[in-house]
Amino acid sequence: MPSSTLLSPTLPSATLLASESIALIIPDFDTGGEEKRVVFLANHYAQIFKQVYLFAPRGLSNALLSDRVRHVVTAVRSPGSLAGVVVTIRREGIRFLQGHKRATLPYLVMAEKLTGAACVFNFDNIYPRHNYASKLLSPRHLVYLSDVVKDFYAPYYPGRHNVTINMGGNFYPVPSPAERKRRREAWGLADEFVLLNLGRLAPQKNHPLLFEALRQLPGGNFVCLVAGSGPDEARLQALARAYGLQDKVRFLGHIAEPYPLLCAADALVQSSDYEGFPNAFIEAASVGLPIVATDVGSARTLVGPAGILVPPGAADQLAAALVAMQQQLATYQQRAEALRTSGFFQQFHKLRMAENYVRYYEALANTP
Repeated sequence: MPSSTLLSPTLPSATLLASESIALIIPDFDTGGEEKRVVFLANHYAQIFKQVYLFAPRGLSNALLSDRVRHVVTAVRSPGSLAGVVVTIRREGIRFLQGHKRATLPYLVMAEKLTGAACVFNFDNIYPRHNYASKLLSPRHLVYLSDVVKDFYAPYYPGRHNVTINMGGNFYPVPSPAERKRRREAWGLADEFVLLNLGRLAPQKNHPLLFEALRQLPGGNFVCLVAGSGPDEARLQALARAYGLQDKVRFLGHIAEPYPLLCAADALVQSSDYEGFPNAFIEAASVGLPIVATDVGSARTLVGPAGILVPPGAADQLAAALVAMQQQLATYQQRAEALRTSGFFQQFHKLRMAENYVRYYEALANTP
């Protein structure tokens, strides 16, 4: 088996939905975690449903879509697109509409009212603002990617159908010591303490907090690999230079396949102000990589048992956590390995997530 082969459980496929059509809608379609999830679900649904539609703008994720998914190019963030989406849903007889990110809420509400489609909004984040406004504009069916997100939002929506479908991500094989050494050498790494940060370079991720923590680390025997692209890239590169971290922080740009980096790293670090359930946490846990992260969103679900959580915005505590991780790395690696092999962790495979969505739609199809 090639070293980067994804590990997949064997799960049954459903046939009840073979006569139904489903559409997904998302306002952005480049390289974010939610875009990655939508691509995977759309491609999986294409094996289950009669027809799968995607309302989204053109973006970097286009190349990942199955030919069986009909991409209806749509400027979702433009209010002028609303009528066209509703008309398409009615004309094509689309039974289900699945929305991702809050910009899709008007589409879900209007489609629910005007077409009779069962419209489902996916809460991918615990957002810091506008939660009461969103309460006034939501469909009947709400899906949360963890119980943590559900516990936060369900009180806002007491009259809705609130359901948790756990986030799912890629499971990778654990690298052998030889492969790990090879991967590190490929990145020019030797015996440094190697931190990995995966995600968009955007304000939500609060990379300045990470850099503030990194410049507090004693000794200097560390490297932080920052894999991602986004609107803050130039500003963050300048900040790293200003902090004297130009030799410690390596900006790698967008990395489509994170497995080589997961093999090379000693720990994953995230410093976000808010989150839902990052794909990176599942991917890191699948190879037994310990995690240091801010305690936001669903981080405690996987980081709590096998890593270190710190309050958001606390650079001193993040620095202390990184020092503790470096000094007690073997202990945290043992905990991460225990999580990886646990029955609890198996529920976070992306195929289990997809099958849970299919069962969810089967139940909706059977509801009068």
